[in-house]
Amino acid sequence: MNIPDVFSDIDPISQSDGPEPACAITYTPEFVEAHDYLRAVLKADERSERAFALTTICLKFNPANYTCWHFRRRCLVALCTPKDSDARATINVERIDTDLEFADKLGGTNPKNYQLWYHRRALLEIRFKGDERIQVAQKELGYVDKILGDDNKNYHAWSHRQWIIRTINQPQLWSAEIEYSHSKILLDPRNNSAWNQRWFATHEGEIAVNSGMKLGKLSFEKAEEEANYAVCGAQVDPFNESPWRYLIGVLMEQCRWVQREEGADDKDKVNGLLRDCVAKIKDMNDSPTEDYPAGPCVSLMSALVDLLETVGDKTSLEEAKNMMGELVVEDPVRRKYWHKRQSTVLVLLGKVSE
Repeated sequence: MNIPDVFSDIDPISQSDGPEPACAITYTPEFVEAHDYLRAVLKADERSERAFALTTICLKFNPANYTCWHFRRRCLVALCTPKDSDARATINVERIDTDLEFADKLGGTNPKNYQLWYHRRALLEIRFKGDERIQVAQKELGYVDKILGDDNKNYHAWSHRQWIIRTINQPQLWSAEIEYSHSKILLDPRNNSAWNQRWFATHEGEIAVNSGMKLGKLSFEKAEEEANYAVCGAQVDPFNESPWRYLIGVLMEQCRWVQREEGADDKDKVNGLLRDCVAKIKDMNDSPTEDYPAGPCVSLMSALVDLLETVGDKTSLEEAKNMMGELVVEDPVRRKYWHKRQSTVLVLLGKVSE
Protein backbone atom coordinates (compact mmCIF):
# COMPACT_ATOMS: atom_id res chain seq x y z
CA MET A 1 0.00 0.00 0.00
CA ASN A 2 1.50 3.32 -1.09
CA ILE A 3 0.21 5.53 1.70
CA PRO A 4 0.82 8.97 0.11
CA ASP A 5 -0.98 7.86 -3.08
CA VAL A 6 -3.95 6.34 -1.23
CA PHE A 7 -4.28 9.43 1.01
CA SER A 8 -3.36 12.03 -1.62
CA ASP A 9 -6.28 14.22 -0.48
CA ILE A 10 -5.06 14.40 3.12
CA ASP A 11 -2.16 16.37 4.58
CA PRO A 12 -0.13 14.27 7.04
CA ILE A 13 0.35 15.59 10.58
CA SER A 14 3.82 15.23 12.05
CA GLN A 15 4.44 14.21 15.64
CA SER A 16 5.02 17.19 17.90
CA ASP A 17 7.91 16.62 20.29
CA GLY A 18 8.28 20.28 21.22
CA PRO A 19 11.16 22.63 20.32
CA GLU A 20 13.78 20.79 22.38
CA PRO A 21 12.82 17.14 23.01
CA ALA A 22 14.67 15.65 25.97
CA CYS A 23 14.97 12.22 24.41
CA ALA A 24 13.79 12.07 20.81
CA ILE A 25 12.97 8.59 19.54
CA THR A 26 14.47 7.66 16.19
CA TYR A 27 11.69 6.04 14.18
CA THR A 28 12.11 4.47 10.76
CA PRO A 29 10.91 6.61 7.81
CA GLU A 30 8.13 4.07 7.14
CA PHE A 31 6.93 4.28 10.75
CA VAL A 32 6.91 8.08 10.64
CA GLU A 33 4.99 8.21 7.36
CA ALA A 34 2.29 5.75 8.49
CA HIS A 35 1.68 7.50 11.80
CA ASP A 36 1.71 10.99 10.28
CA TYR A 37 -1.20 9.92 8.07
CA LEU A 38 -2.87 8.10 10.97
CA ARG A 39 -2.91 11.34 12.98
CA ALA A 40 -4.52 13.11 10.04
CA VAL A 41 -7.15 10.39 9.66
CA LEU A 42 -7.91 10.49 13.40
CA LYS A 43 -8.32 14.26 13.27
CA ALA A 44 -10.76 13.95 10.36
CA ASP A 45 -12.47 10.97 12.06
CA GLU A 46 -12.53 9.17 8.73
CA ARG A 47 -13.82 5.63 9.26
CA SER A 48 -13.30 4.07 5.85
CA GLU A 49 -11.70 1.01 4.26
CA ARG A 50 -8.50 2.91 3.59
CA ALA A 51 -8.42 4.15 7.20
CA PHE A 52 -8.94 0.57 8.37
CA ALA A 53 -6.07 -0.57 6.13
CA LEU A 54 -3.87 2.13 7.60
CA THR A 55 -4.50 0.84 11.13
CA THR A 56 -3.25 -2.56 9.95
CA ILE A 57 0.03 -1.01 8.84
CA CYS A 58 0.43 1.01 12.04
CA LEU A 59 -0.34 -1.96 14.28
CA LYS A 60 2.28 -4.04 12.54
CA PHE A 61 4.78 -1.32 13.47
CA ASN A 62 3.48 -1.08 17.04
CA PRO A 63 0.96 -3.71 18.25
CA ALA A 64 0.68 -1.92 21.63
CA ASN A 65 -0.88 1.24 20.17
CA TYR A 66 -4.21 1.24 22.05
CA THR A 67 -5.45 4.34 20.20
CA CYS A 68 -4.98 2.54 16.91
CA TRP A 69 -6.81 -0.58 18.15
CA HIS A 70 -9.72 1.54 19.37
CA PHE A 71 -9.97 3.41 16.08
CA ARG A 72 -9.77 0.11 14.19
CA ARG A 73 -12.87 -1.16 16.03
CA ARG A 74 -14.69 2.09 15.26
CA CYS A 75 -13.83 1.61 11.59
CA LEU A 76 -15.15 -1.96 11.69
CA VAL A 77 -18.46 -0.81 13.14
CA ALA A 78 -18.80 2.01 10.59
CA LEU A 79 -17.99 -0.29 7.66
CA CYS A 80 -20.49 -2.94 8.74
CA THR A 81 -23.42 -0.65 9.59
CA PRO A 82 -25.97 -0.19 6.75
CA LYS A 83 -26.06 3.41 5.53
CA ASP A 84 -29.82 3.46 4.94
CA SER A 85 -30.98 1.63 8.04
CA ASP A 86 -31.65 2.31 11.68
CA ALA A 87 -30.08 -1.02 12.56
CA ARG A 88 -27.88 -1.08 15.63
CA ALA A 89 -24.18 -0.60 14.87
CA THR A 90 -22.31 -3.90 15.00
CA ILE A 91 -19.64 -5.90 13.18
CA ASN A 92 -20.44 -8.88 10.96
CA VAL A 93 -19.16 -12.36 11.72
CA GLU A 94 -16.78 -12.60 8.78
CA ARG A 95 -14.93 -9.42 9.65
CA ILE A 96 -14.74 -10.39 13.31
CA ASP A 97 -13.18 -13.77 12.49
CA THR A 98 -10.74 -12.16 10.06
CA ASP A 99 -9.68 -9.62 12.66
CA LEU A 100 -9.26 -12.30 15.32
CA GLU A 101 -6.86 -14.03 12.94
CA PHE A 102 -5.04 -10.73 12.43
CA ALA A 103 -4.72 -10.29 16.21
CA ASP A 104 -3.50 -13.89 16.48
CA LYS A 105 -0.67 -13.24 14.02
CA LEU A 106 0.41 -10.09 15.85
CA GLY A 107 0.09 -11.87 19.19
CA GLY A 108 2.62 -14.51 18.21
CA THR A 109 5.47 -12.21 19.19
CA ASN A 110 3.46 -10.22 21.75
CA PRO A 111 1.65 -12.76 23.98
CA LYS A 112 1.51 -10.33 26.91
CA ASN A 113 0.24 -7.35 24.94
CA TYR A 114 -2.79 -6.11 26.87
CA GLN A 115 -4.22 -4.23 23.87
CA LEU A 116 -4.31 -7.42 21.80
CA TRP A 117 -6.23 -9.30 24.48
CA TYR A 118 -8.71 -6.47 24.94
CA HIS A 119 -9.30 -6.30 21.18
CA ARG A 120 -10.12 -10.01 21.13
CA ARG A 121 -12.51 -9.56 24.02
CA ALA A 122 -14.27 -6.59 22.40
CA LEU A 123 -14.85 -8.58 19.21
CA LEU A 124 -15.93 -11.73 21.04
CA GLU A 125 -18.51 -9.82 23.05
CA ILE A 126 -20.35 -9.45 19.73
CA ARG A 127 -19.82 -13.06 18.65
CA PHE A 128 -21.07 -14.36 22.01
CA LYS A 129 -24.48 -12.83 21.32
CA GLY A 130 -25.07 -15.25 18.43
CA ASP A 131 -26.48 -18.77 18.32
CA GLU A 132 -23.03 -20.35 18.01
CA ARG A 133 -21.71 -18.77 21.19
CA ILE A 134 -20.57 -22.06 22.77
CA GLN A 135 -18.73 -23.17 19.62
CA VAL A 136 -17.09 -19.74 19.35
CA ALA A 137 -16.09 -19.91 23.02
CA GLN A 138 -14.59 -23.37 22.62
CA LYS A 139 -12.57 -22.19 19.63
CA GLU A 140 -11.27 -19.22 21.60
CA LEU A 141 -10.41 -21.48 24.55
CA GLY A 142 -8.35 -23.50 22.10
CA TYR A 143 -6.50 -20.35 21.11
CA VAL A 144 -5.80 -19.53 24.75
CA ASP A 145 -4.53 -23.07 25.30
CA LYS A 146 -2.06 -22.56 22.47
CA ILE A 147 -0.73 -19.42 24.18
CA LEU A 148 -0.50 -21.18 27.54
CA GLY A 149 1.41 -23.97 25.84
CA ASP A 150 4.21 -21.47 25.26
CA ASP A 151 3.91 -19.75 28.63
CA ASN A 152 1.75 -21.55 31.19
CA LYS A 153 1.73 -18.57 33.57
CA ASN A 154 0.64 -15.88 31.10
CA TYR A 155 -1.62 -13.72 33.28
CA HIS A 156 -3.43 -12.19 30.31
CA ALA A 157 -4.24 -15.62 28.85
CA TRP A 158 -5.60 -16.99 32.15
CA SER A 159 -7.68 -13.83 32.71
CA HIS A 160 -9.08 -14.05 29.18
CA ARG A 161 -9.93 -17.70 29.76
CA GLN A 162 -11.84 -16.83 32.93
CA TRP A 163 -13.73 -14.08 31.14
CA ILE A 164 -14.83 -16.49 28.39
CA ILE A 165 -16.14 -19.13 30.80
CA ARG A 166 -17.82 -16.62 33.08
CA THR A 167 -19.49 -14.88 30.12
CA ILE A 168 -20.84 -18.07 28.52
CA ASN A 169 -21.68 -19.54 31.95
CA GLN A 170 -22.60 -23.05 30.80
CA PRO A 171 -22.22 -26.09 33.13
CA GLN A 172 -20.27 -28.09 30.54
CA LEU A 173 -17.64 -25.35 30.25
CA TRP A 174 -17.27 -25.09 34.02
CA SER A 175 -16.80 -28.87 34.33
CA ALA A 176 -14.37 -28.94 31.42
CA GLU A 177 -12.34 -26.14 33.01
CA ILE A 178 -11.81 -28.15 36.19
CA GLU A 179 -10.37 -30.95 34.06
CA TYR A 180 -8.32 -28.44 32.09
CA SER A 181 -6.75 -26.95 35.21
CA HIS A 182 -6.02 -30.51 36.40
CA SER A 183 -4.16 -31.25 33.17
CA LYS A 184 -2.07 -28.12 33.62
CA ILE A 185 -1.29 -29.02 37.24
CA LEU A 186 -0.13 -32.48 36.10
CA LEU A 187 2.21 -30.84 33.58
CA ASP A 188 3.62 -28.50 36.23
CA PRO A 189 2.50 -29.04 39.85
CA ARG A 190 4.12 -25.72 40.80
CA ASN A 191 2.01 -23.74 38.34
CA ASN A 192 0.20 -21.49 40.81
CA SER A 193 -1.85 -20.06 37.92
CA ALA A 194 -3.34 -23.50 37.25
CA TRP A 195 -4.18 -23.95 40.94
CA ASN A 196 -5.85 -20.55 40.91
CA GLN A 197 -7.83 -21.56 37.82
CA ARG A 198 -9.05 -24.68 39.59
CA TRP A 199 -10.24 -22.54 42.50
CA PHE A 200 -12.03 -20.26 40.03
CA ALA A 201 -13.67 -23.15 38.17
CA THR A 202 -14.82 -25.03 41.28
CA HIS A 203 -16.17 -22.01 43.12
CA GLU A 204 -17.80 -19.97 40.37
CA GLY A 205 -18.80 -23.16 38.60
CA GLU A 206 -20.70 -24.35 41.63
CA ILE A 207 -22.58 -21.06 41.73
CA ALA A 208 -23.51 -21.48 38.06
CA VAL A 209 -24.62 -25.09 38.47
CA ASN A 210 -26.70 -24.19 41.54
CA SER A 211 -28.63 -21.53 39.60
CA GLY A 212 -26.88 -18.56 41.11
CA MET A 213 -27.06 -19.69 44.75
CA LYS A 214 -24.26 -17.64 46.31
CA LEU A 215 -23.30 -19.13 49.66
CA GLY A 216 -19.75 -17.88 49.24
CA LYS A 217 -18.35 -21.41 49.60
CA LEU A 218 -18.24 -24.90 48.16
CA SER A 219 -20.69 -27.55 49.30
CA PHE A 220 -19.18 -29.83 51.95
CA GLU A 221 -19.00 -32.74 49.50
CA LYS A 222 -17.13 -30.63 46.95
CA ALA A 223 -14.88 -29.16 49.63
CA GLU A 224 -13.98 -32.66 50.81
CA GLU A 225 -13.12 -33.64 47.25
CA GLU A 226 -10.97 -30.55 46.73
CA ALA A 227 -9.22 -30.95 50.08
CA ASN A 228 -8.26 -34.52 49.20
CA TYR A 229 -7.10 -33.31 45.77
CA ALA A 230 -4.84 -30.72 47.40
CA VAL A 231 -3.40 -33.28 49.82
CA CYS A 232 -2.61 -35.58 46.89
CA GLY A 233 -0.93 -32.63 45.14
CA ALA A 234 1.14 -31.94 48.26
CA GLN A 235 2.17 -35.59 48.45
CA VAL A 236 3.66 -35.29 44.96
CA ASP A 237 5.90 -32.45 46.16
CA PRO A 238 5.58 -31.37 49.82
CA PHE A 239 7.94 -28.45 49.15
CA ASN A 240 5.47 -27.01 46.66
CA GLU A 241 3.56 -24.12 48.26
CA SER A 242 0.63 -24.18 45.79
CA PRO A 243 -1.33 -27.25 47.02
CA TRP A 244 -0.83 -26.23 50.65
CA ARG A 245 -2.32 -22.78 50.09
CA TYR A 246 -5.15 -24.35 48.10
CA LEU A 247 -5.87 -26.77 50.96
CA ILE A 248 -5.83 -24.02 53.58
CA GLY A 249 -8.18 -21.92 51.44
CA VAL A 250 -10.72 -24.75 51.06
CA LEU A 251 -10.68 -25.68 54.76
CA MET A 252 -10.75 -22.12 56.10
CA GLU A 253 -13.74 -21.38 53.89
CA GLN A 254 -15.63 -24.29 55.45
CA CYS A 255 -14.58 -23.30 58.97
CA ARG A 256 -15.88 -19.78 58.49
CA TRP A 257 -19.15 -21.20 57.19
CA VAL A 258 -19.85 -23.37 60.26
CA GLN A 259 -19.32 -20.35 62.51
CA ARG A 260 -22.41 -18.81 60.94
CA GLU A 261 -25.87 -19.74 62.19
CA GLU A 262 -26.97 -21.31 58.89
CA GLY A 263 -23.84 -23.49 58.77
CA ALA A 264 -24.04 -24.93 62.29
CA ASP A 265 -25.42 -28.28 61.09
CA ASP A 266 -22.20 -28.94 59.15
CA LYS A 267 -19.87 -28.30 62.09
CA ASP A 268 -19.17 -31.94 62.94
CA LYS A 269 -18.50 -32.85 59.32
CA VAL A 270 -16.13 -29.93 58.80
CA ASN A 271 -14.25 -30.64 62.04
CA GLY A 272 -13.91 -34.25 60.95
CA LEU A 273 -12.49 -33.20 57.58
CA LEU A 274 -10.10 -30.79 59.27
CA ARG A 275 -8.76 -33.46 61.64
CA ASP A 276 -8.51 -35.98 58.81
CA CYS A 277 -6.33 -33.58 56.81
CA VAL A 278 -4.16 -32.91 59.87
CA ALA A 279 -3.64 -36.66 60.31
CA LYS A 280 -2.63 -37.07 56.65
CA ILE A 281 -0.15 -34.21 56.86
CA LYS A 282 1.38 -35.58 60.05
CA ASP A 283 1.79 -38.93 58.30
CA MET A 284 3.55 -37.19 55.39
CA ASN A 285 5.85 -35.41 57.84
CA ASP A 286 6.75 -38.70 59.54
CA SER A 287 7.03 -40.79 56.36
CA PRO A 288 9.44 -39.20 53.84
CA THR A 289 9.59 -40.65 50.33
CA GLU A 290 12.61 -41.50 48.19
CA ASP A 291 12.14 -38.32 46.17
CA TYR A 292 11.87 -36.16 49.26
CA PRO A 293 14.00 -37.58 52.10
CA ALA A 294 13.72 -36.91 55.81
CA GLY A 295 14.27 -33.34 56.92
CA PRO A 296 12.35 -30.16 57.66
CA CYS A 297 9.84 -29.07 55.02
CA VAL A 298 8.84 -25.49 55.77
CA SER A 299 5.82 -25.53 53.42
CA LEU A 300 4.39 -28.64 55.10
CA MET A 301 5.14 -27.40 58.59
CA SER A 302 3.60 -24.02 57.90
CA ALA A 303 0.38 -25.57 56.60
CA LEU A 304 0.22 -27.98 59.52
CA VAL A 305 0.64 -25.14 62.00
CA ASP A 306 -2.25 -23.23 60.41
CA LEU A 307 -4.56 -26.26 60.62
CA LEU A 308 -3.55 -27.21 64.16
CA GLU A 309 -4.30 -23.68 65.31
CA THR A 310 -7.67 -23.90 63.57
CA VAL A 311 -8.53 -27.18 65.34
CA GLY A 312 -8.00 -25.16 68.49
CA ASP A 313 -7.99 -27.76 71.28
CA LYS A 314 -5.22 -27.80 73.90
CA THR A 315 -3.27 -30.69 72.34
CA SER A 316 -3.36 -29.18 68.88
CA LEU A 317 -2.33 -25.74 70.13
CA GLU A 318 0.60 -27.27 72.03
CA GLU A 319 1.72 -29.04 68.86
CA ALA A 320 1.37 -25.83 66.88
CA LYS A 321 3.42 -23.88 69.44
CA ASN A 322 6.23 -26.45 69.40
CA MET A 323 6.31 -26.59 65.61
CA MET A 324 6.45 -22.79 65.44
CA GLY A 325 9.57 -23.06 67.60
CA GLU A 326 11.07 -25.35 64.96
CA LEU A 327 10.07 -22.93 62.20
CA VAL A 328 11.94 -20.12 63.97
CA VAL A 329 15.09 -22.13 63.17
CA GLU A 330 14.11 -23.72 59.85
CA ASP A 331 12.54 -20.61 58.33
CA PRO A 332 14.93 -17.83 59.46
CA VAL A 333 13.61 -15.28 56.94
CA ARG A 334 10.30 -15.29 58.83
CA ARG A 335 11.81 -15.78 62.28
CA LYS A 336 10.05 -12.74 63.79
CA TYR A 337 6.78 -13.79 62.21
CA TRP A 338 6.92 -17.21 63.87
CA HIS A 339 7.82 -15.64 67.21
CA LYS A 340 4.71 -13.46 66.85
CA ARG A 341 2.58 -16.49 65.97
CA GLN A 342 3.91 -18.31 69.03
CA SER A 343 2.83 -15.48 71.31
CA THR A 344 -0.67 -15.60 69.78
CA VAL A 345 -0.92 -19.35 70.39
CA LEU A 346 0.22 -18.90 74.00
CA VAL A 347 -2.71 -16.53 74.54
CA LEU A 348 -5.09 -19.12 73.04
CA LEU A 349 -3.62 -21.84 75.26
CA GLY A 350 -4.27 -19.65 78.28
CA LYS A 351 -7.93 -19.29 77.30
CA VAL A 352 -8.33 -23.03 76.65
CA SER A 353 -6.82 -23.88 80.05
CA GLU A 354 -9.12 -21.56 81.97
